[in-house]
Amino acid sequence: MPVLLISNERTGATWRVWPEPEVPDAGAIHETGTYLFELRGASQANAAELLIDDRPLEALRAQADAARWRWSPGFHAGTVDAELRMPGQPARHFEIETDPDIRKMTRGDFDVMVREILEDTFALFALSGFRRSVARGTGRRPPPVARLEFLRSRIDALEQVVATIARRPRHMLRAEEAKLPYYAAVHATGPDILKSFRTGRVRAEQWKPSRLPASLKGFLPAHLRVRRRRSSVDLPEHRQMAACLRMWGSWLSAVADILAASDASADSVRRTSRAAWALRCLRLARRLAAMARRSPFSDVGEAQPRLLLSALFRNDPAYRRFFRLWQDMNLGIASVFGEFLDMPLARTFELYELWCFMRLVRAASEDCGAGEVAIGDLLSTDATGGLTIAAGAVTVQVGDGWKFCFKKRYREFWIEPAGRGSFSREMTPDIALEPTFDASGDRIIVLDAKYRIDARLNEALNSIHTYRDALVHKIADGATSGIVGAAYLITPHIQEIANVYQATPMPARLFHPEYRRSFRFGAISLRPGMTVAELRAALRMITVDSAT
Repeated sequence: MPVLLISNERTGATWRVWPEPEVPDAGAIHETGTYLFELRGASQANAAELLIDDRPLEALRAQADAARWRWSPGFHAGTVDAELRMPGQPARHFEIETDPDIRKMTRGDFDVMVREILEDTFALFALSGFRRSVARGTGRRPPPVARLEFLRSRIDALEQVVATIARRPRHMLRAEEAKLPYYAAVHATGPDILKSFRTGRVRAEQWKPSRLPASLKGFLPAHLRVRRRRSSVDLPEHRQMAACLRMWGSWLSAVADILAASDASADSVRRTSRAAWALRCLRLARRLAAMARRSPFSDVGEAQPRLLLSALFRNDPAYRRFFRLWQDMNLGIASVFGEFLDMPLARTFELYELWCFMRLVRAASEDCGAGEVAIGDLLSTDATGGLTIAAGAVTVQVGDGWKFCFKKRYREFWIEPAGRGSFSREMTPDIALEPTFDASGDRIIVLDAKYRIDARLNEALNSIHTYRDALVHKIADGATSGIVGAAYLITPHIQEIANVYQATPMPARLFHPEYRRSFRFGAISLRPGMTVAELRAALRMITVDSAT
């Protein structure tokens, strides 16, 4: 019988991942480790393939009845999808949980980055000259992978919230009028009896002596209309939530159809990824349909798929969580595109670069106010109402002070019209802040986003050293002068600061305020979940340190 094992290349610890997976100890699979998969007992094992997040793993030389692959989780932690393909057999799918470095960002931080990129996109879009809404339909364009990853994690959270609400749903007493035969209306009141005389048939009493009150004169309605109250889950909030669940399921089903449609121009890897995501979207749609069939959502009327912030959503923790997830889902299904969003969880480091840029532009826009941000190069709309984040070099003018440049190319200075560039090779820093109030241009701030922590930050220093030394502008008599006034790493690393930077080892020294001010060089911590106020403080710190 075929069996797939995974072992830690450093410790040799081994456990089974398929079939009947064994649960490893906490921390057994972590993001900085290297692991070996071994397929045993399978015919034609050398022809088998193993994919992690739709990407084939490196195959190693193995015996005739076994196959081996090497895998490193890379710069992320969380759940990854694995697929084992063996000749002549259906693909086997399973999941692997990886643990993070305690100070490193996790799968939850990936979701926060996607949410904040989308939130910043809409916030900056609102500051632009565009006066139209962004579509929320599927259209014909497949959503980026990062948005689908984000939606998948939100649906995991939705299942937990729906289960909590289903256990103890809110009820309301609803008044209703029931038509009962006279012998069953034992709790009818005088007003109910008098009202019932107006409609329906009236019967004369046959019993002697009469058992009816004298005021009825021996007559009684054949059916009594009795007003009563009963407990009901048919709340407006439940109707809205049920409509949202059904709408999200329909959206994901439509996306699955789009992804399943063949794309002749795509390569084999892209077609495989789209087919895998089509199946995932179908499974997610079924999960949403199952949620909508649960009580209390299956026992309510119709409503628009839109939540109104009522007292129930404000005050009940479970319903408040559902409202927050509704906001997240709206961000995920909005027609926002961009090559930087079209990446799986394993490429979190690339998403981190875009996140840093969007967050800093958002913080700067909060300082200068509406109408002071020129985002024409950053965002564009299409005829269907979709919004696209530019993938190449982008420059955003913020107020009268700074231009925020993302992936700007600095070519050799002698071929640049302005005489400003590199004296060696073409360079493309992640983020560059260029002042508009300084004609000499000698106060450019270079920010290099690095998804690294601890000693790996030391390896990243070469890039900002290179930017600071090699970017120049031509002055009189053919001489050159540097144009970089400050260079900083941006990292999710959190560091405690010692009293003096001279006594602080690397890389902690890079974060010391005195060190940054003295050398206009160092590192800044930016992590998902930071408030706009914290981002504004970090941006001011960067610009103030570079000016001293």
